[in-house]
Amino acid sequence: MRVTNSVIMRGFNRDLNRVGNLKNQTMHRITSTRKFNRASEAPLSAAKALNVRKSLYFSAQYKENLKVADSFYTEAETSLLQVSEKLASVRETIIAACNTTKSIDEYNIYAQQLERHAEELCAVFNTDTAGRAIFGGESDDSMPFTIEKDANGNASTVLYHGVPLNAMSDPKSFPYSNVVLGDIGLGINVNQETQAIDEQSALRISFNGSEVSGCGAERGVADIDLSTIKVGRKYCIDVFADNVKKTITFEGKATQADNIAEIQAQLDEAFKKSDEIPLIDNQGVISLTNGGLVCAVNNKYAERTQQLGIDNDSGYTKKYKLDVEKLVPGKEYSAEVIIGDEKRTIVFAAGDDLDPDKADEASLHNLQNALTEAFNGTDYEPHVSFTEANKGVITCEGAAVKVITDTKTTIDSSFLGDGSTINAEGLEAGKEYTFVVTVGNVSKEGKFTATGNKTNDDTSISAAISSAVASMGLNATVTDGKVTLTQPAAPTITNNTDSLFDASRKLVEANIDNKRYEIKVNVGGTEKTIKFNGEKGDAEATIKSLNAALKREFIDTSFDVQYTAADGIKASTKSLSIYSTTKSDEDGAVDEKPIDMEQIYSANYIQLTLDAAKALRNGDIEYANGCIDRIVSANEKLLVEIANLGCNEDFISFNIDRLTTREYNNLERQNDLESANLEEETTLLKTYSALYNACLQMASEVVPNSIFNYMK
Repeated sequence: MRVTNSVIMRGFNRDLNRVGNLKNQTMHRITSTRKFNRASEAPLSAAKALNVRKSLYFSAQYKENLKVADSFYTEAETSLLQVSEKLASVRETIIAACNTTKSIDEYNIYAQQLERHAEELCAVFNTDTAGRAIFGGESDDSMPFTIEKDANGNASTVLYHGVPLNAMSDPKSFPYSNVVLGDIGLGINVNQETQAIDEQSALRISFNGSEVSGCGAERGVADIDLSTIKVGRKYCIDVFADNVKKTITFEGKATQADNIAEIQAQLDEAFKKSDEIPLIDNQGVISLTNGGLVCAVNNKYAERTQQLGIDNDSGYTKKYKLDVEKLVPGKEYSAEVIIGDEKRTIVFAAGDDLDPDKADEASLHNLQNALTEAFNGTDYEPHVSFTEANKGVITCEGAAVKVITDTKTTIDSSFLGDGSTINAEGLEAGKEYTFVVTVGNVSKEGKFTATGNKTNDDTSISAAISSAVASMGLNATVTDGKVTLTQPAAPTITNNTDSLFDASRKLVEANIDNKRYEIKVNVGGTEKTIKFNGEKGDAEATIKSLNAALKREFIDTSFDVQYTAADGIKASTKSLSIYSTTKSDEDGAVDEKPIDMEQIYSANYIQLTLDAAKALRNGDIEYANGCIDRIVSANEKLLVEIANLGCNEDFISFNIDRLTTREYNNLERQNDLESANLEEETTLLKTYSALYNACLQMASEVVPNSIFNYMK
């Protein structure tokens, strides 16, 4: 076969180009120190290298997150150590103030020192790092902790993001309380239903200041100063009840009763979806029947609204309270009560009943009657609270109350059994016996003169009790000494708009609309106007609003009225108790004072510091002393928190070391996948260069001479 010149030339050029390309590629690998420059050159190695690079990138990010977190935790630990030192100073200041009797001026100096300590504590908690307050939660606010002053210019209330720290006991209910998490390569887990991140799969890089410093109080109510409400003015307040915040707006009415009704209507509407609806009483006290914590503040963001006088009794308060647990059944107590410029001595009896609940209620009614009688004809109307959250607290609208416990005497209750039974055996002939019958919140007095004959005295007692009960609109029967109340007749409903109730007093769910309903309910001649909110398609919310209104309106009667799906609106008598007020001939002493300054302590140690300062200003050494143990307890918990921070810092160090090791291994892997072997590549370069030169030398012999060679 004949080989033409063109075939020879094509073969030569192909081989020469191939060797030249290999030489150039090798030279490029040497100069770039990389095995390949495009993924197409080595697809498998490129895919592996890409994963390694991704791992290196995320490792760098995780290490950066850990360094930020380390700085965050270090600053937090340093701050809490400062807080611990300042709490020790607070404790020492209170002890110094309480150790010896001092003048008011000296107490004021100690109070000022405590206020300064509280301000310093807030400053520590406002420490920031990386542009964020360490204890501000998820907020970027540089001042999450602030202190409000009272009308006298004294520091009074600690706020966290504008909310009093006493307002809620759940730290997660405060603003900006969500946890900020940092990804440190543990593998974040996300709940597919809630889209919430599992906190165990990431590192927390935020601290909730309300959780660290404490929040809430042992108990407390919100006291609205009804005298500050003006007709036609608009008011907007934030109400916190059982860790639920709602904002209500209302307009001032002409009478106090109308204002109370309007505020209650707004509370009903705002809290209709909550488990418990706050109730406001005739004195303006907002509380929960379950004893939950209630707090209220003026809404600072509301435009063109007036400021309302609000006092939150969830810390130090100057109110006096009857401690029914200190009362001895059957004994009489006297106390000196000072309101404004009026001073009265009152005498009241403790309930004589084997049922503690009935005895407590009887004691409260007896105290209320004694106060009402003592201050009759003055400008003051003292009030005793019956609500569980504020039980036994004595208040007077527009004036401070001061009580000095005085003497106590025993009560002759020999004609009574367990509080709802009678026994006339052994009564002193010719002696007048007095007693009080209480049903719910209604009390009536009775009396009889003993003859010494059991049969006659039993009849007299029964007649006196029946007469007292009849004056309440109820009937009573006495059988074998047992007093029994007859149940009231079924309630009647009038003004039944839109046929909301049927003939059996049950709600017709199909007729419920989104509107405000007003009906009249009559029980045994007592008629009340019931206002409640209807919610279309939600009978449960409607019933809750209805029951709250029924309970509120019939609270001062001798029977309960409520709605149930089974019976509709139904009435039943409240518990009956009978207690003696007959004075005996002998006086007896009781060791404990039944009426004393109310003591409620905050769960936040900054607020506790301010409360101790208020107590010292008022000379209330007992309350200030009570703060000492709580400060010590708070400091112990703080040390545990500091120890936990130390553990987290060790965890951060461990993860930094883990990522460093991973990064080193990945760099080794990357070097194996991407870096060229310079020794091998140099050898190849020399080989390809020699081949290339050899090809050029052979060209003169292999390639035919051109016409130009011949011409030459």
